[in-house]
Amino acid sequence: MIKIIALALSLIAAGAISAHERPISSCEKAPLLTYYQKQLPDYILGAAADTEPKIQSKIPYIAIPILKRANSRLVCIVVVLDETGKAKDLAVSYPAGFRLTDNEREQILALQWSAAEVAGQPRPSLANIDLELR
Repeated sequence: MIKIIALALSLIAAGAISAHERPISSCEKAPLLTYYQKQLPDYILGAAADTEPKIQSKIPYIAIPILKRANSRLVCIVVVLDETGKAKDLAVSYPAGFRLTDNEREQILALQWSAAEVAGQPRPSLANIDLELR
Protein backbone atom coordinates (compact mmCIF):
# COMPACT_ATOMS: atom_id res chain seq x y z
CA MET A 1 0.00 0.00 0.00
CA ILE A 2 2.82 2.44 0.86
CA LYS A 3 4.49 1.68 -2.49
CA ILE A 4 1.26 2.53 -4.35
CA ILE A 5 0.88 5.82 -2.47
CA ALA A 6 4.54 6.68 -3.13
CA LEU A 7 4.12 5.87 -6.83
CA ALA A 8 0.94 7.97 -7.05
CA LEU A 9 2.66 10.92 -5.35
CA SER A 10 5.68 10.67 -7.68
CA LEU A 11 3.38 10.58 -10.74
CA ILE A 12 1.52 13.66 -9.51
CA ALA A 13 4.81 15.49 -8.97
CA ALA A 14 6.12 14.45 -12.40
CA GLY A 15 2.91 15.68 -14.02
CA ALA A 16 3.22 19.04 -12.30
CA ILE A 17 6.82 19.39 -13.45
CA SER A 18 6.03 18.46 -17.06
CA ALA A 19 3.10 20.88 -17.07
CA HIS A 20 5.43 23.69 -15.97
CA GLU A 21 6.56 26.04 -18.69
CA ARG A 22 9.62 24.85 -20.59
CA PRO A 23 12.56 27.26 -20.80
CA ILE A 24 12.99 29.05 -24.12
CA SER A 25 16.17 30.46 -25.64
CA SER A 26 14.69 33.34 -27.65
CA CYS A 27 11.85 35.81 -27.16
CA GLU A 28 10.77 35.18 -30.75
CA LYS A 29 9.61 31.79 -29.44
CA ALA A 30 7.79 33.20 -26.40
CA PRO A 31 4.66 31.09 -25.84
CA LEU A 32 2.27 34.02 -25.54
CA LEU A 33 3.55 36.03 -28.52
CA THR A 34 1.01 34.51 -30.93
CA TYR A 35 -1.75 35.38 -28.45
CA TYR A 36 -0.74 39.06 -28.59
CA GLN A 37 -0.57 38.92 -32.39
CA LYS A 38 -4.15 37.63 -32.54
CA GLN A 39 -5.36 40.38 -30.20
CA LEU A 40 -3.87 43.10 -32.44
CA PRO A 41 -4.20 41.86 -36.05
CA ASP A 42 -3.34 45.28 -37.58
CA TYR A 43 0.04 45.27 -35.84
CA ILE A 44 3.01 43.58 -37.45
CA LEU A 45 5.83 41.85 -35.64
CA GLY A 46 8.74 44.25 -35.57
CA ALA A 47 11.08 41.45 -36.65
CA ALA A 48 8.99 40.99 -39.83
CA ALA A 49 9.17 44.66 -40.87
CA ASP A 50 11.51 45.90 -43.60
CA THR A 51 12.84 48.36 -41.01
CA GLU A 52 12.56 46.98 -37.50
CA PRO A 53 11.66 49.29 -34.61
CA LYS A 54 14.70 50.06 -32.48
CA ILE A 55 15.08 51.61 -29.06
CA GLN A 56 16.40 55.16 -29.49
CA SER A 57 16.83 56.10 -25.83
CA LYS A 58 19.01 54.71 -23.08
CA ILE A 59 17.55 51.65 -21.38
CA PRO A 60 17.22 52.23 -17.62
CA TYR A 61 19.01 49.93 -15.19
CA ILE A 62 16.10 47.59 -14.52
CA ALA A 63 17.12 44.33 -16.24
CA ILE A 64 18.95 42.69 -13.32
CA PRO A 65 16.21 43.39 -10.74
CA ILE A 66 13.57 42.08 -13.18
CA LEU A 67 15.56 38.90 -13.91
CA LYS A 68 16.14 38.29 -10.20
CA ARG A 69 12.44 38.69 -9.38
CA ALA A 70 11.44 36.48 -12.33
CA ASN A 71 13.94 33.82 -11.22
CA SER A 72 14.75 33.32 -14.88
CA ARG A 73 17.70 33.81 -17.23
CA LEU A 74 15.33 35.33 -19.81
CA VAL A 75 12.38 37.72 -19.56
CA CYS A 76 10.50 38.66 -22.74
CA ILE A 77 8.48 41.86 -22.94
CA VAL A 78 6.24 42.67 -25.90
CA VAL A 79 5.84 46.40 -26.47
CA VAL A 80 2.90 47.71 -28.51
CA LEU A 81 4.11 50.58 -30.72
CA ASP A 82 1.93 52.89 -32.79
CA GLU A 83 2.92 53.92 -36.34
CA THR A 84 5.16 56.69 -34.97
CA GLY A 85 7.06 54.29 -32.69
CA LYS A 86 5.43 55.53 -29.47
CA ALA A 87 4.94 52.77 -26.88
CA LYS A 88 1.25 52.36 -26.08
CA ASP A 89 1.20 49.22 -23.96
CA LEU A 90 3.31 46.24 -22.97
CA ALA A 91 2.99 42.72 -21.67
CA VAL A 92 5.37 40.10 -20.38
CA SER A 93 5.25 37.13 -22.75
CA TYR A 94 7.76 34.97 -20.86
CA PRO A 95 7.84 33.66 -18.20
CA ALA A 96 4.09 33.23 -18.09
CA GLY A 97 2.44 34.88 -15.12
CA PHE A 98 5.36 37.21 -14.36
CA ARG A 99 4.40 40.87 -13.90
CA LEU A 100 6.41 44.04 -13.94
CA THR A 101 6.09 46.57 -11.13
CA ASP A 102 4.35 49.85 -11.95
CA ASN A 103 7.72 51.63 -11.91
CA GLU A 104 9.34 49.10 -14.29
CA ARG A 105 6.34 49.33 -16.58
CA GLU A 106 6.50 53.14 -16.67
CA GLN A 107 10.23 53.10 -17.41
CA ILE A 108 9.81 50.71 -20.33
CA LEU A 109 6.83 52.62 -21.73
CA ALA A 110 8.92 55.82 -21.58
CA LEU A 111 11.56 54.39 -23.95
CA GLN A 112 11.78 56.13 -27.33
CA TRP A 113 11.52 53.86 -30.39
CA SER A 114 11.94 54.26 -34.12
CA ALA A 115 8.88 53.23 -36.13
CA ALA A 116 8.59 49.91 -37.95
CA GLU A 117 8.36 50.33 -41.71
CA VAL A 118 7.05 48.15 -44.50
CA ALA A 119 7.66 49.31 -48.09
CA GLY A 120 8.74 52.68 -46.71
CA GLN A 121 5.48 53.20 -44.80
CA PRO A 122 5.38 53.37 -40.98
CA ARG A 123 3.30 50.64 -39.38
CA PRO A 124 2.05 49.89 -35.88
CA SER A 125 4.06 47.01 -34.51
CA LEU A 126 4.86 44.63 -31.69
CA ALA A 127 8.49 44.79 -30.57
CA ASN A 128 10.30 42.41 -28.24
CA ILE A 129 12.58 43.46 -25.45
CA ASP A 130 14.78 40.53 -24.44
CA LEU A 131 16.23 40.80 -20.95
CA GLU A 132 18.70 37.99 -20.40
CA LEU A 133 21.71 36.93 -18.38
CA ARG A 134 24.61 35.89 -20.58
